[in-house]
Amino acid sequence: MIPNIFSEWPTEGLESVVRCPVCQSTGRKKAHEDLRDYAFGAAAGSWTLWICADCSCGYLDPRPNKVTIALAYSEYYTHHPSAVAPPESRLARLRRRIAEAYLNEKYGAAYPDALAGGFHIAQLFPRSRAFLDIYYARQLPRATVEGGRLLDVGCGNGAFVQFASRWGWVAEGIDPDPVAVAAAQSAGANVTQASLDDLPRRGETFEHVIVSHVLEHVHDPVRLLGQCFEMLVPGGRLWLQTPNLESVGHKVFGRAWRGLEPPRHLVLFNQGPLHHQLRGAGFEAIRFFRHPGVSEYMWSQSRMIARKSKSAPDSFSLGLLSTSAGRRMAEIYAVLRPARSEFLTCVAFRPAAT
Repeated sequence: MIPNIFSEWPTEGLESVVRCPVCQSTGRKKAHEDLRDYAFGAAAGSWTLWICADCSCGYLDPRPNKVTIALAYSEYYTHHPSAVAPPESRLARLRRRIAEAYLNEKYGAAYPDALAGGFHIAQLFPRSRAFLDIYYARQLPRATVEGGRLLDVGCGNGAFVQFASRWGWVAEGIDPDPVAVAAAQSAGANVTQASLDDLPRRGETFEHVIVSHVLEHVHDPVRLLGQCFEMLVPGGRLWLQTPNLESVGHKVFGRAWRGLEPPRHLVLFNQGPLHHQLRGAGFEAIRFFRHPGVSEYMWSQSRMIARKSKSAPDSFSLGLLSTSAGRRMAEIYAVLRPARSEFLTCVAFRPAAT
Protein backbone atom coordinates (compact mmCIF):
# COMPACT_ATOMS: atom_id res chain seq x y z
CA MET A 1 0.00 0.00 0.00
CA ILE A 2 1.36 3.42 -0.98
CA PRO A 3 1.47 5.80 2.03
CA ASN A 4 -0.36 9.12 1.99
CA ILE A 5 2.11 11.97 1.48
CA PHE A 6 0.48 13.84 4.37
CA SER A 7 1.14 11.02 6.83
CA GLU A 8 4.38 10.97 8.83
CA TRP A 9 7.64 9.21 8.07
CA PRO A 10 8.50 6.67 10.80
CA THR A 11 10.38 8.61 13.48
CA GLU A 12 12.81 5.74 14.09
CA GLY A 13 13.63 5.78 10.37
CA LEU A 14 14.98 9.35 10.36
CA GLU A 15 18.52 10.58 10.82
CA SER A 16 19.79 14.06 11.52
CA VAL A 17 22.37 15.69 9.24
CA VAL A 18 24.46 18.11 11.26
CA ARG A 19 27.11 18.64 8.59
CA CYS A 20 26.84 19.22 4.85
CA PRO A 21 27.22 15.81 3.14
CA VAL A 22 29.42 17.44 0.48
CA CYS A 23 31.89 19.68 2.36
CA GLN A 24 31.18 18.86 6.04
CA SER A 25 30.43 22.48 6.94
CA THR A 26 27.93 23.16 9.75
CA GLY A 27 26.91 26.59 8.41
CA ARG A 28 23.61 26.62 6.53
CA LYS A 29 20.36 28.40 5.78
CA LYS A 30 16.87 27.07 5.24
CA ALA A 31 15.78 26.96 1.59
CA HIS A 32 12.39 25.18 1.65
CA GLU A 33 10.28 23.54 4.32
CA ASP A 34 7.17 21.35 4.30
CA LEU A 35 8.28 19.71 1.06
CA ARG A 36 6.26 16.65 0.04
CA ASP A 37 6.40 13.95 -2.61
CA TYR A 38 4.08 15.51 -5.17
CA ALA A 39 6.13 13.99 -8.02
CA PHE A 40 5.15 10.35 -7.35
CA GLY A 41 2.94 10.44 -4.25
CA ALA A 42 4.91 7.47 -2.95
CA ALA A 43 6.62 8.81 0.18
CA ALA A 44 5.10 10.02 3.41
CA GLY A 45 6.47 12.90 5.41
CA SER A 46 7.29 16.58 5.32
CA TRP A 47 10.87 17.58 4.49
CA THR A 48 13.18 20.56 4.85
CA LEU A 49 15.92 21.46 2.38
CA TRP A 50 18.96 23.35 3.69
CA ILE A 51 21.61 25.21 1.67
CA CYS A 52 25.20 24.89 2.83
CA ALA A 53 26.71 28.30 3.65
CA ASP A 54 30.13 27.21 2.33
CA CYS A 55 29.63 25.08 -0.80
CA SER A 56 25.99 26.09 -1.59
CA CYS A 57 24.84 22.51 -2.11
CA GLY A 58 21.41 21.51 -0.79
CA TYR A 59 20.54 18.64 1.54
CA LEU A 60 17.62 17.29 3.55
CA ASP A 61 17.72 17.40 7.33
CA PRO A 62 16.34 15.26 8.79
CA ARG A 63 16.31 12.58 6.12
CA PRO A 64 15.40 8.88 5.78
CA ASN A 65 18.16 6.60 7.00
CA LYS A 66 19.63 3.78 4.94
CA VAL A 67 17.22 1.24 6.44
CA THR A 68 13.99 3.08 5.62
CA ILE A 69 14.88 4.97 2.42
CA ALA A 70 13.37 2.11 0.38
CA LEU A 71 9.94 3.26 1.59
CA ALA A 72 10.33 6.30 -0.68
CA TYR A 73 10.45 4.02 -3.73
CA SER A 74 7.18 2.15 -3.21
CA GLU A 75 6.15 3.60 -6.57
CA TYR A 76 8.79 4.74 -9.06
CA TYR A 77 9.39 4.94 -12.80
CA THR A 78 12.25 2.39 -12.67
CA HIS A 79 9.83 -0.33 -11.53
CA HIS A 80 8.63 -0.99 -15.04
CA PRO A 81 10.46 -2.49 -18.04
CA SER A 82 11.41 -0.12 -20.84
CA ALA A 83 8.20 1.28 -22.23
CA VAL A 84 6.73 -0.13 -25.42
CA ALA A 85 6.65 2.56 -28.07
CA PRO A 86 3.15 3.97 -28.68
CA PRO A 87 1.62 4.02 -32.18
CA GLU A 88 3.51 6.49 -34.40
CA SER A 89 2.38 9.12 -36.82
CA ARG A 90 4.17 9.24 -40.16
CA LEU A 91 6.23 12.22 -39.02
CA ALA A 92 7.15 10.53 -35.71
CA ARG A 93 8.20 7.37 -37.55
CA LEU A 94 10.38 9.38 -39.93
CA ARG A 95 12.06 11.16 -37.01
CA ARG A 96 12.67 7.85 -35.24
CA ARG A 97 14.21 6.27 -38.35
CA ILE A 98 16.52 9.28 -38.83
CA ALA A 99 17.56 9.06 -35.17
CA GLU A 100 18.23 5.33 -35.52
CA ALA A 101 20.35 5.92 -38.60
CA TYR A 102 22.40 8.47 -36.64
CA LEU A 103 22.87 6.06 -33.72
CA ASN A 104 23.80 3.21 -36.10
CA GLU A 105 26.48 5.25 -37.82
CA LYS A 106 27.96 7.04 -34.81
CA TYR A 107 27.70 4.40 -32.10
CA GLY A 108 27.54 1.08 -33.93
CA ALA A 109 23.90 0.39 -33.11
CA ALA A 110 22.01 -2.02 -35.34
CA TYR A 111 18.49 -0.66 -35.67
CA PRO A 112 17.02 -2.52 -38.67
CA ASP A 113 14.43 0.13 -39.56
CA ALA A 114 16.92 3.01 -39.82
CA LEU A 115 16.39 5.36 -42.76
CA ALA A 116 18.97 5.04 -45.51
CA GLY A 117 20.88 8.30 -45.59
CA GLY A 118 19.33 9.34 -42.28
CA PHE A 119 22.73 10.03 -40.72
CA HIS A 120 23.33 12.84 -43.24
CA ILE A 121 19.87 14.29 -42.63
CA ALA A 122 20.61 14.31 -38.89
CA GLN A 123 23.58 16.62 -39.52
CA LEU A 124 21.06 19.37 -40.28
CA PHE A 125 19.67 19.22 -36.72
CA PRO A 126 22.47 19.80 -34.16
CA ARG A 127 20.09 20.16 -31.21
CA SER A 128 18.50 16.78 -31.95
CA ARG A 129 21.92 15.17 -32.34
CA ALA A 130 23.04 16.55 -28.99
CA PHE A 131 19.90 15.16 -27.36
CA LEU A 132 20.56 11.69 -28.83
CA ASP A 133 24.23 11.82 -27.79
CA ILE A 134 23.28 12.46 -24.17
CA TYR A 135 19.90 10.84 -23.59
CA TYR A 136 20.46 7.60 -25.50
CA ALA A 137 24.22 7.21 -25.86
CA ARG A 138 25.61 8.89 -22.73
CA GLN A 139 28.23 10.23 -25.15
CA LEU A 140 29.97 6.86 -25.39
CA PRO A 141 32.66 6.43 -28.02
CA ARG A 142 32.01 3.77 -30.61
CA ALA A 143 32.72 0.31 -29.21
CA THR A 144 35.85 -1.47 -30.43
CA VAL A 145 35.70 -4.93 -31.95
CA GLU A 146 36.62 -6.46 -28.60
CA GLY A 147 34.12 -4.32 -26.69
CA GLY A 148 35.04 -2.54 -23.48
CA ARG A 149 33.48 -3.06 -20.07
CA LEU A 150 30.81 -0.69 -18.80
CA LEU A 151 29.07 -0.39 -15.42
CA ASP A 152 25.80 1.50 -14.99
CA VAL A 153 25.52 2.43 -11.29
CA GLY A 154 21.91 2.76 -10.15
CA CYS A 155 20.71 1.43 -13.50
CA GLY A 156 17.00 1.25 -12.62
CA ASN A 157 15.12 -0.89 -15.13
CA GLY A 158 18.30 -1.51 -17.13
CA ALA A 159 17.29 0.40 -20.27
CA PHE A 160 20.75 1.86 -20.84
CA VAL A 161 22.46 -1.46 -20.06
CA GLN A 162 20.41 -2.96 -22.89
CA PHE A 163 21.33 -0.11 -25.25
CA ALA A 164 25.04 -0.40 -24.51
CA SER A 165 25.01 -4.19 -24.84
CA ARG A 166 23.39 -3.97 -28.27
CA TRP A 167 26.06 -1.46 -29.31
CA GLY A 168 28.94 -3.82 -28.57
CA TRP A 169 29.81 -2.99 -24.96
CA VAL A 170 30.20 -5.62 -22.25
CA ALA A 171 27.66 -3.84 -20.09
CA GLU A 172 26.27 -4.60 -16.66
CA GLY A 173 24.24 -2.66 -14.14
CA ILE A 174 23.65 -2.57 -10.40
CA ASP A 175 20.74 -1.15 -8.44
CA PRO A 176 19.66 -1.61 -4.80
CA ASP A 177 15.93 -1.55 -5.62
CA PRO A 178 14.65 -5.17 -5.96
CA VAL A 179 11.57 -4.14 -7.96
CA ALA A 180 13.65 -2.18 -10.49
CA VAL A 181 16.13 -5.06 -10.78
CA ALA A 182 13.32 -7.54 -11.38
CA ALA A 183 11.99 -5.30 -14.17
CA ALA A 184 15.48 -5.10 -15.71
CA GLN A 185 16.07 -8.83 -15.53
CA SER A 186 12.65 -9.59 -17.01
CA ALA A 187 13.69 -7.49 -20.02
CA GLY A 188 16.93 -9.47 -20.38
CA ALA A 189 19.36 -6.88 -18.99
CA ASN A 190 22.53 -7.98 -17.17
CA VAL A 191 21.62 -6.34 -13.86
CA THR A 192 22.36 -7.30 -10.25
CA GLN A 193 20.69 -6.11 -7.06
CA ALA A 194 23.57 -4.37 -5.32
CA SER A 195 25.23 -1.07 -4.52
CA LEU A 196 28.93 -0.31 -4.97
CA ASP A 197 29.40 -1.12 -1.27
CA ASP A 198 28.03 -4.63 -1.89
CA LEU A 199 30.34 -5.53 -4.76
CA PRO A 200 33.52 -7.51 -4.16
CA ARG A 201 36.54 -5.27 -4.64
CA ARG A 202 36.90 -4.89 -8.40
CA GLY A 203 39.26 -1.97 -8.78
CA GLU A 204 40.36 -0.89 -12.25
CA THR A 205 37.75 -3.06 -13.98
CA PHE A 206 35.67 -0.82 -16.25
CA GLU A 207 36.43 1.46 -19.17
CA HIS A 208 33.21 3.37 -18.53
CA VAL A 209 31.14 4.02 -15.41
CA ILE A 210 27.70 5.64 -15.79
CA VAL A 211 26.06 7.53 -12.90
CA SER A 212 22.80 8.87 -14.29
CA HIS A 213 20.55 10.56 -11.71
CA VAL A 214 22.03 8.58 -8.84
CA LEU A 215 24.32 11.03 -7.02
CA GLU A 216 21.37 12.93 -5.54
CA HIS A 217 19.87 9.70 -4.13
CA VAL A 218 22.79 8.48 -2.01
CA HIS A 219 23.61 9.33 1.59
CA ASP A 220 27.32 9.87 0.89
CA PRO A 221 27.79 11.25 -2.64
CA VAL A 222 31.47 12.08 -2.10
CA ARG A 223 32.21 8.45 -1.24
CA LEU A 224 30.33 7.34 -4.36
CA LEU A 225 32.55 9.49 -6.59
CA GLY A 226 35.64 7.95 -5.00
CA GLN A 227 34.29 4.44 -5.53
CA CYS A 228 33.60 5.18 -9.20
CA PHE A 229 37.17 6.41 -9.60
CA GLU A 230 38.50 3.15 -8.13
CA MET A 231 36.33 1.04 -10.47
CA LEU A 232 37.75 2.67 -13.62
CA VAL A 233 40.85 1.49 -15.45
CA PRO A 234 43.56 4.15 -15.96
CA GLY A 235 42.23 6.45 -18.66
CA GLY A 236 38.67 5.27 -17.95
CA ARG A 237 35.69 7.59 -18.18
CA LEU A 238 32.90 8.61 -15.80
CA TRP A 239 29.64 9.94 -17.26
CA LEU A 240 27.46 11.67 -14.69
CA GLN A 241 24.18 13.55 -14.65
CA THR A 242 22.33 15.06 -11.68
CA PRO A 243 19.77 17.86 -11.11
CA ASN A 244 21.22 21.36 -10.91
CA LEU A 245 20.22 23.29 -7.79
CA GLU A 246 21.20 26.56 -9.51
CA SER A 247 18.97 25.94 -12.52
CA VAL A 248 16.60 28.54 -13.91
CA GLY A 249 13.75 26.13 -13.15
CA HIS A 250 14.56 26.12 -9.44
CA LYS A 251 14.78 29.93 -9.48
CA VAL A 252 11.33 30.21 -11.06
CA PHE A 253 9.40 27.40 -9.34
CA GLY A 254 11.12 27.31 -5.95
CA ARG A 255 9.65 24.60 -3.73
CA ALA A 256 7.64 23.23 -6.68
CA TRP A 257 10.74 22.56 -8.81
CA ARG A 258 10.70 18.97 -10.08
CA GLY A 259 14.40 18.47 -9.29
CA LEU A 260 13.81 18.61 -5.52
CA GLU A 261 11.88 15.29 -5.41
CA PRO A 262 11.85 14.83 -1.62
CA PRO A 263 12.76 12.60 0.10
CA ARG A 264 14.48 10.56 -2.64
CA HIS A 265 16.82 13.44 -3.53
CA LEU A 266 18.97 13.70 -0.42
CA VAL A 267 21.73 15.98 -1.78
CA LEU A 268 21.62 18.47 -4.63
CA PHE A 269 24.67 19.95 -6.36
CA ASN A 270 25.53 22.92 -8.50
CA GLN A 271 28.38 23.01 -10.99
CA GLY A 272 31.20 24.49 -8.88
CA PRO A 273 31.01 22.04 -5.95
CA LEU A 274 30.51 19.07 -8.25
CA HIS A 275 33.63 19.99 -10.24
CA HIS A 276 35.54 20.43 -6.97
CA GLN A 277 34.49 17.02 -5.64
CA LEU A 278 35.35 15.28 -8.90
CA ARG A 279 38.81 16.83 -8.71
CA GLY A 280 39.10 15.73 -5.10
CA ALA A 281 38.25 12.14 -6.09
CA GLY A 282 41.15 12.18 -8.57
CA PHE A 283 39.36 12.87 -11.85
CA GLU A 284 40.80 15.10 -14.55
CA ALA A 285 39.69 16.50 -17.93
CA ILE A 286 36.28 17.32 -16.43
CA ARG A 287 33.90 18.80 -18.95
CA PHE A 288 30.28 19.89 -18.56
CA PHE A 289 27.72 19.67 -21.39
CA ARG A 290 24.27 21.07 -21.99
CA HIS A 291 21.37 18.62 -22.33
CA PRO A 292 18.90 20.04 -24.87
CA GLY A 293 15.23 19.34 -24.48
CA VAL A 294 15.27 19.01 -20.69
CA SER A 295 13.60 22.32 -19.84
CA GLU A 296 10.37 21.31 -21.58
CA TYR A 297 10.02 18.23 -19.38
CA MET A 298 11.23 19.73 -16.10
CA TRP A 299 9.11 22.85 -16.42
CA SER A 300 5.92 20.99 -17.31
CA GLN A 301 6.48 18.68 -14.33
CA SER A 302 7.21 21.62 -12.03
CA ARG A 303 4.06 23.38 -13.15
CA MET A 304 2.08 20.23 -12.31
CA ILE A 305 3.65 20.12 -8.83
CA ALA A 306 2.88 23.82 -8.34
CA ARG A 307 -0.80 23.13 -9.06
CA LYS A 308 -0.91 20.13 -6.73
CA SER A 309 0.91 21.77 -3.86
CA LYS A 310 -0.80 25.15 -4.23
CA SER A 311 2.37 26.63 -2.79
CA ALA A 312 4.26 28.16 -5.70
CA PRO A 313 4.41 31.97 -5.74
CA ASP A 314 1.61 33.52 -7.74
CA SER A 315 3.68 36.03 -9.64
CA PHE A 316 3.95 37.53 -13.08
CA SER A 317 7.27 35.77 -13.65
CA LEU A 318 5.82 32.37 -12.76
CA GLY A 319 2.82 32.91 -14.96
CA LEU A 320 4.97 33.96 -17.91
CA LEU A 321 7.93 31.62 -17.56
CA SER A 322 5.95 28.45 -16.84
CA THR A 323 4.26 28.67 -20.25
CA SER A 324 5.60 26.86 -23.32
CA ALA A 325 7.18 30.16 -24.44
CA GLY A 326 8.87 30.42 -21.07
CA ARG A 327 10.23 26.89 -21.35
CA ARG A 328 11.71 27.73 -24.73
CA MET A 329 13.30 30.85 -23.22
CA ALA A 330 14.81 28.68 -20.47
CA GLU A 331 16.15 26.28 -23.08
CA ILE A 332 17.88 29.11 -24.93
CA TYR A 333 19.28 30.46 -21.66
CA ALA A 334 20.64 27.00 -20.79
CA VAL A 335 22.47 26.91 -24.12
CA LEU A 336 24.11 30.24 -23.33
CA ARG A 337 24.79 29.40 -19.67
CA PRO A 338 25.06 25.61 -19.09
CA ALA A 339 25.76 26.22 -15.39
CA ARG A 340 22.08 27.26 -15.07
CA SER A 341 20.62 24.32 -16.99
CA GLU A 342 18.15 21.92 -15.35
CA PHE A 343 20.68 19.08 -15.21
CA LEU A 344 24.42 19.00 -14.66
CA THR A 345 25.87 16.66 -17.27
CA CYS A 346 29.58 15.96 -17.25
CA VAL A 347 32.35 13.62 -18.34
CA ALA A 348 35.49 13.06 -16.25
CA PHE A 349 38.49 10.77 -16.66
CA ARG A 350 40.75 8.79 -14.40
CA PRO A 351 44.33 9.76 -15.32
CA ALA A 352 46.02 7.37 -17.72
CA ALA A 353 48.82 5.18 -16.40
CA THR A 354 52.29 6.69 -16.75
